[in-house]
Amino acid sequence: MRRVGVAAALVALLAALPGCADRERIPPSTTTSTTTTTMGPTTSEASAPPAPDELRVAISDDQPGLGLKREGTYTGLDADIARFVAGQLGVEQVTFVRSVPDQRDELLATRQADLVVASYSMTEERARTVRFAGPYLVTGQDLLVREGSKIGSPKNLRGKTVCGATGSAGTALLVEKFVGLRIVTEPTVAACVERLREGDVAAVTSDAAILAGYLMDDEGERDLKLTGKQFSTERYGIAMRPEDEQLCERVTAALETMMRSGAWRTAVRSNLPEPQLIGTRTYVTPQVEPCLHTPEQDETETSPATTTG
Repeated sequence: MRRVGVAAALVALLAALPGCADRERIPPSTTTSTTTTTMGPTTSEASAPPAPDELRVAISDDQPGLGLKREGTYTGLDADIARFVAGQLGVEQVTFVRSVPDQRDELLATRQADLVVASYSMTEERARTVRFAGPYLVTGQDLLVREGSKIGSPKNLRGKTVCGATGSAGTALLVEKFVGLRIVTEPTVAACVERLREGDVAAVTSDAAILAGYLMDDEGERDLKLTGKQFSTERYGIAMRPEDEQLCERVTAALETMMRSGAWRTAVRSNLPEPQLIGTRTYVTPQVEPCLHTPEQDETETSPATTTG
């Protein structure tokens, strides 16, 4: 069996298993969260519920620069964001739970996770089933191709096969905006990149901040490249259950503190490639917005009343 087949089968098997968990102690925060009038009504420290002893955070474990697990330790921007927020909430211990794109909502709904910090784009559709705090990063969808490829933008994909992660909004967007290409999916971006290196697909689609982590091969040689033609705007947020309104307000305040204190800029610079590679907008401190949740209305409430003769 070819190496890509073995790798894809292994990834699929792991994705089907319950999220693996790793506990980590969080040192007390030395930065104080404050609320501002721009964020609307927020929960004061006096009325806020006590911090839980443990916070379960769903995170990717195979995305270099964002969420990567090596020898039991998580590194990357998403991991640093999660640790900072936990410290601001006064949580003593974080349990990182392995997540893949197609399982993020499920981990919240089944209470295997309290927060999702896993390069999760904030969209109106997703906000119907989760509550978002953020954004904490802005990036855009791009294409990853082999060095020497003549693919310079999505317009060059006609007749080509492109791989995307199952459950990714970007995969659906590519099909919607560009015709004549063939899409195949894998549970993770890492599995798609393996197929690209094996020559099974012509390109991998995901966000530039994600794809940039896969440019180097196992020997440290750059064998892949980004096209640099981003064709969407993706705003990463921290997701939680819809009913967790107070938690969302506190997470929002924590993100504001991270932006204002300079901790966010330090985390971005230490985890992500240079702005020339992934886009300068990713290095611009985002404006944290009020919590986003747009539940679907009951049809009986939205449909006009009917009358008879």
